[in-house]
Amino acid sequence: MVKPRLYDKENPTRKAALWTLKEVLIKALKLLHPFVPFVTEEIFTTLQDEEETIMLSKWPVFEQKYNFEKEEKAIELIKTAVKNIRNIRTEMNVAVSKRIKTFVVSDKEEVRKIFEEGKVFFASLARASEVIIQSDKSGISEDAVCAAVQNGMIYMPFAELVDIEKEKQRLSREKERLVKEVDRVVKKLSNQGFVSKAPAKVIDEEKAKEEKYRALLAQVQQQLESLG
Repeated sequence: MVKPRLYDKENPTRKAALWTLKEVLIKALKLLHPFVPFVTEEIFTTLQDEEETIMLSKWPVFEQKYNFEKEEKAIELIKTAVKNIRNIRTEMNVAVSKRIKTFVVSDKEEVRKIFEEGKVFFASLARASEVIIQSDKSGISEDAVCAAVQNGMIYMPFAELVDIEKEKQRLSREKERLVKEVDRVVKKLSNQGFVSKAPAKVIDEEKAKEEKYRALLAQVQQQLESLG
């Protein structure tokens, strides 16, 4: 994700990216040191020259100022989108070198903003020739292949490269999986033994899961209908 910023020496955020990358790697090395001491010592002394040895360095401690909860959720959303796109490309035997125009569709402004701000590395990781972010499906062909994300859909107009029947089968499998997930959560929430004993936070999490699965199921069903 950070590579485009590192490779572009004119990028004003390059130094900040390097600093963050170094900080994260060094803290990770310290946490790993008790398990692989020789490896971590070698990398630590090569990576930085401020300290002579990792063995005498300060153990990492939690700092609230580095708890970027909002940004973490945004990155997880993009990671989910990339993972789903890669899974589809693999299933359809699309060449790794092939770049595809990719549409991000969401009626939520905050979702569109996340992909807009992360467009550079999202395009790179998703192997997109162009990333178009919009609030509806206008301009997207009906046979476009889709990948669902929370509060949005990813569309790739390369149905001409794949077998439409196989795409229907893939969506049918995804529909079947989501139906099972919805049923599982509904049964859990219908279980009085579970509801009476589980903390309110756990119950709310299960309700949120049900809402998410139902939304994804509706999106998949819509795509199946559009393919006939």
